[in-house]
Amino acid sequence: MQKGPAAAGGVYNILSLGHDNGDGQRTDRPLLDVRSLAGLSHREVAERIAEAVNPGNVSLDDAAVRESIVDAVSSVLDENQDADITNLPAELSEECYLRTLSNTAFNVIIADIGASLQRGASNNAQLHNDRLKEVKDYVREAYRSQMAKLKSGGQTLTNATSTAIARSVTAMVMDIFESYLE
Repeated sequence: MQKGPAAAGGVYNILSLGHDNGDGQRTDRPLLDVRSLAGLSHREVAERIAEAVNPGNVSLDDAAVRESIVDAVSSVLDENQDADITNLPAELSEECYLRTLSNTAFNVIIADIGASLQRGASNNAQLHNDRLKEVKDYVREAYRSQMAKLKSGGQTLTNATSTAIARSVTAMVMDIFESYLE
């Protein structure tokens, strides 16, 4: 769970090129120049972003984070075929950020409960996949809801705040899931 906020911050850093830091200026250098991604397939774009955000293949956690990024970015781009990766609208950069967070959390949750889900589905692959999708959608909506709370409280997502906000939102979402155990 610890790598998810940093990964989401890195994704936002790359994709928010051209968006300001709240004061009208970008103060950092992106991890990857999005102009180098022009003309690539959505999957290739996502893979290059994942490698820039989390380079190397050091651990299983690293691989899982990269896969979360690839899934997040490629799904957003697939849903928005006309989007220009070199000038992605702010709402799509934020959606990639949010999905990176929720995908990372989903992977951790499934590592914990995946076997139970499979047993509960009585080894019915279709039922198991339906339940996985339901959990993934629920986790994404939990992140979306908590992000909306932060924004309504005056938080602004910028390059300077993206990782800290990701940590806050993740803590809020984990509080939801931990409350189920009480």
